[in-house]
Amino acid sequence: MIAVILWELRRRRGVLIWWCLGSAILIAGIMSIYPAIHHQADQLNKVFNQLPEGLRQFKTGGATSINLADPMAFLNSQLFYVTLPILWIILALSRGSAVLGREEQSHTLELLLARPLSRSRLLVSKALALILEFVAVGLVALAVIVGLAPSLGLHISTWHLVLATLYTLAFSLSFGLIAFALQASSSLTRRAASAIAILLSFGGYLVASLSSLTHWLINPAKLAPYHYFTPDKVLNGQPVHGLDIYLLGIVVLSVLISYFGFRRRDID
Repeated sequence: MIAVILWELRRRRGVLIWWCLGSAILIAGIMSIYPAIHHQADQLNKVFNQLPEGLRQFKTGGATSINLADPMAFLNSQLFYVTLPILWIILALSRGSAVLGREEQSHTLELLLARPLSRSRLLVSKALALILEFVAVGLVALAVIVGLAPSLGLHISTWHLVLATLYTLAFSLSFGLIAFALQASSSLTRRAASAIAILLSFGGYLVASLSSLTHWLINPAKLAPYHYFTPDKVLNGQPVHGLDIYLLGIVVLSVLISYFGFRRRDID
C-alpha cells in the first residue's frame, strides 16, 4: 500500500507543487488588499450593499449586507466562501475522477491488481493518495493565511483561522470523495461520476445562494451541500453541526459505496 501511495504522489509531484504555489499566491493576493479596503471601507460598503441582493449573496453565503472593514466578513466573502472552495473543488473533482479512472482508461489497473495487492488495499491506497494531496495543499494555504493575517491587520483567532481553512478543505474534498466513490462503485456510475459531482458542487452553490430570493428554492436548497457550508460561523467560533453531519455522512457513504462496489465489479 505504501508503495502505491508513494508512487501516486511521485508522479503527481509537479502538478501538486503548482497547486500549492497557485493556492499560496491567490491567498496572499486576496489578503494583501485588506489594508486598502479597510481604509476605504465606508465607500466600498456603500457600493457593495447597493448591488442586487442576489449578487451579494453569491459572495457572502446568504448575508444581504456586510462590513468589509470587519476581518471576518472580509475573509468570509473574499476567500473562504467562494474563492478557495471553487479552486479546491476543481482540484477535488479532477483528482477524484482520475485517481482510479485514469488507471482504468490506460489499462494499468489490471497490472496493479496482478500484484499481491487486493482490491481493498488498492482502493485505500488511492483514496489516501488523494487525501494526502489535499493535506499538502491545505498545509501550504494554512501557513500563508496564519502567517499573513496579523501583519495585514486581520486580527482573528489563529485557531478560528485554522478551523476555517480545514473546514473549507474538507468541504472541497468531499466532492472529490463523491467522484471517487462513483468511479469505483460500478461501470454505470463511473461514466457519470464527474457530472454528478459537478452538479452537487457548483449546482448546489447556485441553489443555496439563490434560495433566499425565491421561496420555492428554500426546501430544495436544504439538499445542497453548500447550504451547510458556513465559514463565517467558523470564523466567529460558532458550531457548524450541519456541516459536521454532512462531512461525516459523505465519508461514511463514500467508504461503503466504493468498498462494496469496487470489490464486486468488473474492470474494463
